[in-house]
Amino acid sequence: MTTELEVEQRPLRDAARKFLDHHASSAQVHEIASATPALDRSYWTAATDLGWTSLLVPEGAGGGSISGHPFADLGVLAEESGRHVAPGPLIPCNVVAWVLSHANTPVNGDALSAILDGSAVAAWALAEGNRWGPDTIAARAERTADGYVIRGVKHVVEAAPDADLFLVTARVADGIGHFLVDSSQPGLTVRPQRGLDPTRTFGTVEFAAVHVPETARCTGDLTELAYCAAIAIQAAETTASMRHVFDMTIAWVTNRYAFGRVIGSYQAIKHRLAEDLLAVEAAAGVTAGLAAALDAGSPDASQLASAAKVHIGDAAVTLVQDAIQIHGGIGMTWEHDLHLHLRRASTNRVVYGSPAEHRERLCQLAGV
Repeated sequence: MTTELEVEQRPLRDAARKFLDHHASSAQVHEIASATPALDRSYWTAATDLGWTSLLVPEGAGGGSISGHPFADLGVLAEESGRHVAPGPLIPCNVVAWVLSHANTPVNGDALSAILDGSAVAAWALAEGNRWGPDTIAARAERTADGYVIRGVKHVVEAAPDADLFLVTARVADGIGHFLVDSSQPGLTVRPQRGLDPTRTFGTVEFAAVHVPETARCTGDLTELAYCAAIAIQAAETTASMRHVFDMTIAWVTNRYAFGRVIGSYQAIKHRLAEDLLAVEAAAGVTAGLAAALDAGSPDASQLASAAKVHIGDAAVTLVQDAIQIHGGIGMTWEHDLHLHLRRASTNRVVYGSPAEHRERLCQLAGV
């Protein structure tokens, strides 16, 4: 989450906010949450027309950032997504687009173009069981005479029920590989999963001897950076949600009276809000640091990504739960926005690794 926007980033923020005010207002998000989860393709196409999937892609491949800092720019969009609890596969589409555009060997250029213009939705098939780290991959891609055969099961795949393309992370003879697989490929089965966040779709994807050509493989050392990129986008989104909920709560406690005083004047409320503000500012700092590290190609990106997950994962859920308690009965109703932020924060807490998993990962990165 950017602490202060560059001049070039302000129009990006304003355009995203205006778009989401129109397409993802509180009433519209509640309506989406009450319906069967599914992506509105016209909404997503309109979002990609604004460049939502092209910021991490180099200009030569059809993309381009606004300020020259692509991860910081995408963080601006993610902030607005978090503030609105907006639907849409922002994270997986951007991660897949980044991988396709940074592979050492050309993959399907038409696929990248389709992701950029919104005509195709991409999903990243990474997690297996309840483990997310790149070192936990068990799915395998075995070499054949004319390509590869992929076998394995991927869980909690965001946008899987809506996806036209899957980026599959699997073990190969020389390490970890990424493969672009069409959703219509024989042997590929998607089973939708019921998620806590009703505005996004998830699914389990099974690859039962799925044959792909040699050209489906994205070569290069991409796994760790793709993982950090996903966390960076998610961190910016969750941090903005935290700040929005905090602002909502400040407005509430300065206007709600109890026993003849605004409730914000009570010491217990002040102490709780002070802790919440500290959590928001710390989240903003580590998120901005992670985006800057990715933009600079810093070797610290992996540690910062895990540090962001450790802090934000727990702090976001705690902050929204505090807000619900402070709001009282109204905060627990279906009509209020707080439960949507709690559902998004709770989902983001575990997707791409829980705080406990990333504490362990930090120890491993430090050689402990």
